[in-house]
Amino acid sequence: MPVTQAPEYEHVEYKQSLASSRDIAETVAAFATARGGTIRIGIAPDGRRIGVQLGRVTLENIANNIRDSTDPPQYPSITVEGDEDAAVINIRVEESALKPVWAHGVPFKRVGRSNQRLSPEETKRLMEITAGRTWDALPCPELRMEDIDRKTVELFLRRSGQSVRTTTKGVLENLGLLTRDGLCNGAALLFAKNPQRIVPEAQVKCARFRGTTSVEFIDEQTITGNLLTQPDMALAFVLRNIQQSIRITGRAERETISEYPEAAVREAVINAICHRDYTRTGTVQIRIYDDRLEIWNPGMLPPDLTVEALYREHPSRPRYPRIASALHHADMIEHWGTGTLRIVEVCRERGLPRPRFSSEIGVFMVRFEKAPNIAPQIVQRPFSQRQLETLAYVQKYGKITTAVYGQLFGLGDTQSRKDLGWFVREGLFVRVGAGRSVHYILASSFQGEEDAKMVQGTLPGSGSLRTI
Repeated sequence: MPVTQAPEYEHVEYKQSLASSRDIAETVAAFATARGGTIRIGIAPDGRRIGVQLGRVTLENIANNIRDSTDPPQYPSITVEGDEDAAVINIRVEESALKPVWAHGVPFKRVGRSNQRLSPEETKRLMEITAGRTWDALPCPELRMEDIDRKTVELFLRRSGQSVRTTTKGVLENLGLLTRDGLCNGAALLFAKNPQRIVPEAQVKCARFRGTTSVEFIDEQTITGNLLTQPDMALAFVLRNIQQSIRITGRAERETISEYPEAAVREAVINAICHRDYTRTGTVQIRIYDDRLEIWNPGMLPPDLTVEALYREHPSRPRYPRIASALHHADMIEHWGTGTLRIVEVCRERGLPRPRFSSEIGVFMVRFEKAPNIAPQIVQRPFSQRQLETLAYVQKYGKITTAVYGQLFGLGDTQSRKDLGWFVREGLFVRVGAGRSVHYILASSFQGEEDAKMVQGTLPGSGSLRTI
């Protein structure tokens, strides 16, 4: 009567024959990634011992196949029970120090009684844990010191309050981005002249859509460069594509109020750029619609951090500690896990709906929504970027002429007069002087009768300012 073995379980798997060398290699990889285990060849699925016939090089072929099919290569202990005509081969697999272990180019792990393929997220997590180094700290063979942009290094030094005389090598070593193995991936993203040569997906794609769907583009831009400069360029795109109002309280005082709080948007943009998963395909995306603004970045939240936790105090869980440390020194992020709390608080102070955080299908998203009933002072007067720059110029210099306006924006006299006439009709500027001495000043600085003698063709609304 055949001998019946105990059933298969997490640390034991039976193989009826030597026919499936691929399955054997996959099981070795799965056991090595988990806590080890034993493969018993010559045992039927129901546990009956049936044995296999051994040839002169059978055991050698098994060992070679396992070694050649696994990465890192595995060298399990192989023993035999019984005679050569009906033997049972035992392959004892030890837990691997480096995980995961791959078989035929696929990472496996033993879960229960099955061998499971690992997801990219789990694969990366195991690699980081067992190697003791996150992706940003791993060597970047394509990167050389001559690829590092000194101007960006000096920008970092100024932002971090350090002497710009500090050497590039010193900066990289202090940030843990230059080791005995060479420059790290984090150095490429932070300081390379062309980071996208090494990490093509390190981009921010921005789009302003018409309406509430991603169908018709009004404006779009792809932002490249390093992580120290991308946030400012991304925020500039946002500001030129959302409504802005302005409050002028005097010649030297000017306050711009954005449709979405600039501080909250900046925080969300920097978080997306800092914490996205640079080992995955896809880019950071900024999507602006008529009713909302969304910031997407590839990568899920850490397994021990939930979306709900982002609305309350929570620990900081940077995906890339060295990149996060550099941005912290540059005064761009905090290390306390308070970024999402600041976003929520700023929106609350402005009377906007609570921003929505989500983490699903490999993407983390922050969504800002307009208030159901936006306060009149927010929408009373939207300004274009050119109009804001014009107001800023007059705030600083006290006046502007048609010629200067044309030089600032590359416009002819006719368009310049038309544009400046808009400010007069809106009650923001007063047209003063005659002939070549005509210039425009803030209505809030208009001095009544004395200046009125110089005003030519005062239009409705001049001499008064619609403050908000």
